[in-house]
Formats: sequence, structure tokens, C-alpha cells
Amino acid sequence: MRLFAFAVAFAVCGHAVQADDKTKQKFCPVMTTDEIDPDNAKSVTYKGVKILLCCDACVAKFNREPSAYIDPKLVPELAGKELPKREIEQVYCPVLKDRKVNSKDPSTMYKGVKIYFYNDVAKQRFEKDPERYLDRKILPQLPKEK
Repeated sequence: MRLFAFAVAFAVCGHAVQADDKTKQKFCPVMTTDEIDPDNAKSVTYKGVKILLCCDACVAKFNREPSAYIDPKLVPELAGKELPKREIEQVYCPVLKDRKVNSKDPSTMYKGVKIYFYNDVAKQRFEKDPERYLDRKILPQLPKEK
């Protein structure tokens, strides 16, 4: 009975006990495998939603082209909001596969197709051995094989 009274008291006061943290952001939307420490994270606000980022470099990338990084899978608070479409089809860097790219990032032409990279170092690695990094899952803009 005490447990029931406790639950009712929370409900009446407007507090909800959350069973899991699926609505909390856990990872950086730019470096998608970097776990966010809410106490030390950088942040930006997009459509009234506070988005946590792991470092100043990610803040700069986000601010250059927010549409490349606003993903409800990584920032659950964005779910249900009208979000702009990405400017490019490619989402991830072919060299640093857990990092997202945007249309203003370094790029190169490969067999008539523009490939984007997280940074210049990734671009240089690709240019030295492009065949190593050709993954159609990451580079959907590559022409279909015949």
C-alpha cells in the first residue's frame, strides 16, 4: 500500500519515473560513437532543443550545416519535429566511418563522383588508396556496378 501511495504522489505532482533513458541523448551527433558526458559537453540549440556535442570542433561542424547532424536516432528530443533534409546523400566519412560529413567538408572527385570527408587527413588517406575505402553503404553516390 505504501508503494501505491508513493506512485500516486508522484503522478499527482506531475513527476514521472522513467524506466529507461531512451529519450536522453547519449552520443555526439557528429562523432557518432563518442559518448556524451552531460556535465562536460558543449551544446547548441536547434528548434528549441539543446543538442550536446563532444567538443568545440563538433560545435563548429554542426553550426556550419545543422541539417547534416540533426538525427532523432542520436538526439531523441528531435523526434516529431519537422527537420530539413540533408544537403548531400552521403552521411558518413569513408575513412573515419563513425563520423558524419556535410557538404562544406573537404571533398575529392573519384571517377566523376564527389566524395566528402570528415577532415583533410581522411581525404589524404582516401586519395592514397581509394579502393580500400569504397563501401557502397557509406558512399551511396557511387554509380551502381554493372
